[in-house]
Amino acid sequence: MSPDGTTILFGLPGVRVRRVEHVASHPVVGHLRPGTPARLVHVVTTDPAAAFCLACGVVSSSVRQRRTTSPRDVPYGDQRLAVRWHKVQYACRERRCPRKAFTEQIPELPAGARLTGRLRRQVGAAVGDGQAVSVAGAGLMSWPISHAAFIVHAQELLAEPTAVTVLGIDETRRGRPRWTRCETTNTWMKLERFETNFVDLGGRQGLLGQASGRRKDNVIAWLDERGQDWKDQVQIVAMDPCATYRSAIRQALPNALIVADHFHLVALANKAVTEVRRRVTVDTTGRRGTAQDPIWAKRTRLLRAKERLSPRRSPECGTA
Repeated sequence: MSPDGTTILFGLPGVRVRRVEHVASHPVVGHLRPGTPARLVHVVTTDPAAAFCLACGVVSSSVRQRRTTSPRDVPYGDQRLAVRWHKVQYACRERRCPRKAFTEQIPELPAGARLTGRLRRQVGAAVGDGQAVSVAGAGLMSWPISHAAFIVHAQELLAEPTAVTVLGIDETRRGRPRWTRCETTNTWMKLERFETNFVDLGGRQGLLGQASGRRKDNVIAWLDERGQDWKDQVQIVAMDPCATYRSAIRQALPNALIVADHFHLVALANKAVTEVRRRVTVDTTGRRGTAQDPIWAKRTRLLRAKERLSPRRSPECGTA
């Protein structure tokens, strides 16, 4: 295959394939296990913009030295693919330029990058398609880098939510408590475990976004980012009986009607029923309820949803 054909097949913009060789164990293929067969692709830079100084933008033709790097690229075929990039370090001859030297770089491989841009995009898209982060980046990159690639992929796909008429607000808690040491005071601080979720209850957009924590200023900041026109279209806000959220909505959406969502209304009603049953049990028996007391043993029946009751226990049968 001609060199031009090999470059087209390799398909990395900004470089040209100089040669390809088969290797079984090579020091530049450090991320492969010893004895793993691979193809070593030697490339050189062809992008004219790579000779522009990063500080002043002046083109340089003064070669200071030549360097070789081994960035990781996407797998190709049955054998692993290793890249050896032969780069040039130029000396900037512009007297007023603070930068004395710079090395070639291309959009797919910025300065200091050890992974090609297309490899990051491939792993990020794989996680977006449902693969676990550890699986998508196995043998290619670490878990944190794979997760960062997925975040970039998700940010490109996520669109700004359109205005809604019915907005739902609730919080969720993430995992176990985590701590970090403050650099200034050298004390341990508990990291935020809660996130505030904004949901479209009147349409089909689902989850609109999230704000870190469950504080008033975080809720107001997220709503203000949507713009005044977006906020003016919100007519109803459904949330749990939280004073913090209510205060935030009063300030950010003064014209919206605040209602309690169905889940928390049912939860509060069930709690009230349980408190009444507990009080009646103590007044009747003079002690706390036990499993031998029918009035207490069957306390969960009134707390169970109708669709979860058996026909024998349904209220229509008169057994509830």
